[in-house]
Amino acid sequence: MRTADGIITLVQEGRFQLVSDQGIAKLFMLAHSAPIEPQDLPALVGSQARVTVTYDEPPDLIAAVVHDIRYAAEPAGESRR
Repeated sequence: MRTADGIITLVQEGRFQLVSDQGIAKLFMLAHSAPIEPQDLPALVGSQARVTVTYDEPPDLIAAVVHDIRYAAEPAGESRR
């Protein structure tokens, strides 16, 4: 499995866009086994919290499938206030 850090900027049901610190946007969808529900995603957009997602990329889907999502550690030299 892979991981990615960033901020969730768009949400539609169980699908979302994550933008990395480098400005790269990637599409994801929640796996049924993910620790959060689709209705929890809008709060992450509103808070602009950095998250880390653990995902895989099935060859037959355009979005990566997220199996875990959690708050990310802050990048070196930054702090949230």
